[in-house]
Amino acid sequence: MKKVLFTLMACVLCLGLVGGAFAYFSDTETSTGNTFTAATLDLTVDGLDNPGIMHITVGNMKPGDDTGYYKWVLKNVGSISGYISATFSLMTNNDNGLNEPESAVDATGGAGQGELGQYLKPGIEPEVAIANGATIIERNDEAGWYIATVDSEIDTGGTIGWGPAGWTVPSQLYSVWQSGPTHPWGIPGLNNLAGNTYGYGGALHYNGDVLDPNEEVGFFFRVKLDSNLQIWDGTKWVEVDDNIIQGDSVSFDITFKLEQVP
Repeated sequence: MKKVLFTLMACVLCLGLVGGAFAYFSDTETSTGNTFTAATLDLTVDGLDNPGIMHITVGNMKPGDDTGYYKWVLKNVGSISGYISATFSLMTNNDNGLNEPESAVDATGGAGQGELGQYLKPGIEPEVAIANGATIIERNDEAGWYIATVDSEIDTGGTIGWGPAGWTVPSQLYSVWQSGPTHPWGIPGLNNLAGNTYGYGGALHYNGDVLDPNEEVGFFFRVKLDSNLQIWDGTKWVEVDDNIIQGDSVSFDITFKLEQVP
């Protein structure tokens, strides 16, 4: 019996030694420093994060005044591309009271009753723009607006729009050339811009509205008062007493936005 047990133990030991002798080739490598970093999308206006201090204040306007072009330079200082746009807020038109000349032609006088936004025009008639070198790509004569382009740095006489940051005028133009009270076809003058977006999600696109990292674009704004105020009635200009805008004011905001490109 002892010999049998000894033999069994020896067999188990041999099997253990044989089993322990098997091995497979192997190699181990370690991936180190795995890091996820979120991209940045950051818009500056004239080099600032808060463009609120870069606003337009024009006083003592009179018939015949032209503001010339104001320009905001928008830059993507982030690491990914974004869609650019500019949105106008609603217009706040105030009469600021009625002096004697205005009261003779204007029956209103309260807050929200001003007429200046109706007669300030961010544009010029399409025929004049074409003569000045603009190419019309879309127009609505009844509503009194058109979209145009220029191939070189040409001042067509007025409009808002997009353009190269180094230009003094826009290359993509949106023009509102009618003036006067709201009519069945639309809202004339500066008031026409209220609530509208220009760029991504709106009208007047510039280079696909994409602003790449470190890329700049200019947004231009200009209004003027005709030397003789008139209303466009859909077929012709009708004379208006210029005193109707005395002391009036119009104010608004422009919101610039940069949205991630999917």
